[in-house]
Amino acid sequence: MGIGYSRNGYPKEALFLYYEMVCRFGQLGNFAFSMALKVCSDLCDLRTGRAIHAQVVKATEDPDQVVNNALVRLYGEDGCFEEAIRVFDEMPQRNVVSWNSLIGGLVKKDGVFEAMEAFRIMQGKGMGFSWVTLTTILPICARVTALVSGKEIHAVMVKSTAKPDAPVLNSLMDMYAKCGAMDYCRRVFYGMQNKDLTSWNTLITGYAINGLMTESMESFQEMICSGFSPDGITFIALLLGCSHAGLTDDGCRLFETMKIEYAVSPTVDHYACLVDVLGRAGRIEEALEIVKNMPFKPTGSIWGSLLNSCRIHGLVPLGEAVAKQLFELEPDNVGNYVMLSNIYASAGMWESVRTVRELIEKMGMKKEAGCSWLHIKSKIHTFVAGGSNEFRNSAEYKEVWKRLMEEAGYVPDTGVVLHDVNEETRAMWVCGHSERIATMFALINTGSGMPIRITKNLRVCLDCHSWVKIVSKVTGRVIVLRDTNRFHHFKNGMCSCKDYW
Repeated sequence: MGIGYSRNGYPKEALFLYYEMVCRFGQLGNFAFSMALKVCSDLCDLRTGRAIHAQVVKATEDPDQVVNNALVRLYGEDGCFEEAIRVFDEMPQRNVVSWNSLIGGLVKKDGVFEAMEAFRIMQGKGMGFSWVTLTTILPICARVTALVSGKEIHAVMVKSTAKPDAPVLNSLMDMYAKCGAMDYCRRVFYGMQNKDLTSWNTLITGYAINGLMTESMESFQEMICSGFSPDGITFIALLLGCSHAGLTDDGCRLFETMKIEYAVSPTVDHYACLVDVLGRAGRIEEALEIVKNMPFKPTGSIWGSLLNSCRIHGLVPLGEAVAKQLFELEPDNVGNYVMLSNIYASAGMWESVRTVRELIEKMGMKKEAGCSWLHIKSKIHTFVAGGSNEFRNSAEYKEVWKRLMEEAGYVPDTGVVLHDVNEETRAMWVCGHSERIATMFALINTGSGMPIRITKNLRVCLDCHSWVKIVSKVTGRVIVLRDTNRFHHFKNGMCSCKDYW
């Protein structure tokens, strides 16, 4: 009966039944423990879960694999990772579910690198996998741009006798799209026998974030002709793509189309996209009119889009007014303060810059450090802005850097350094940005002609963007840089964003 309650969406009733069983029978067995622990996971009821764990320990019967797996899941999903590891290490036997629970807990804890390592160990032990394993690990590969690992998983799927279902293939498509490998994403899509709306949305989104808006729009039309109706996610992908590609009129037309032709009611996220489309293009008055007349109270994403537009177009007074709204809505979001500081810095208002930075310090907030990473030979290498001094001072680094600079005639644009310091310090700082260090590391440690794939946690700066274009021309390398906004595909001195991002 408890299992029935749990499977049919009545977890609280299942737990009440367990309490009744404890009161009536006292000592219970593994079957009851596993049911109750699953319910605690579903309810995020860690306190009751710990109490049941205590009953498991006191029981005369040793816990079986199902109970241990349920305990690993309970602790992992509630963020108690040390307890999850302890239970996992003490298990006499482990199966695929055990490893899935461990990996799921690591992902929940934001331990993406540890999760990938756990998956490698799992495969090294010949444990195999389930589709749940792959739908957990593929998004991690997407997140850290681990294309090689993603391809290895794809190879395992191809060799498997079982046919992957749509959710697994959708995860595979998403991984390829977020690694900037749209050719592979497209192949997986057209090889699918049973596509669903998520499959189409993944393809459309993949093209959009990679700057291929012609292909994204064509896929949208193909989806309509195939009998699928777009949803809100479809239009968010298209609107974001239009915003970053400078397709302002197309974005406005899509916004109207979604309401009139497809009966998709715009949410606040759609309005945020429309405001971004107009704001990036400098049509600030129209963006403000949208904010004024929309049927929602402006959210942080709306004001954030406007503040970014003020940064792009150097609108100080409006930026101050927008920032005031954001500070009230999101007082602990350091990014809003940093953006206002950058607006002041671009305008040379250094006293205002100092005021904002003192406020950040007073509130105990810290600006997120620029960080980039790349995947080489089954290992993820991470670089922080201004760091990796040993590598940057190595003879090999200096030799490659000197050769690149001599061939390109590159001179740093120190205007992107938004600090009131001398030119020498500005040049040193801009040349120490994390994406540059990662690019240099890849040039030295990968074969000539090999594509370079880098992920950055912040928006790439203007001078680094120019520098990577130069490097792609001088070296003949394809460099794929994914920042917080979009993908930049550099080839022969050109970027897929056409310098609009």
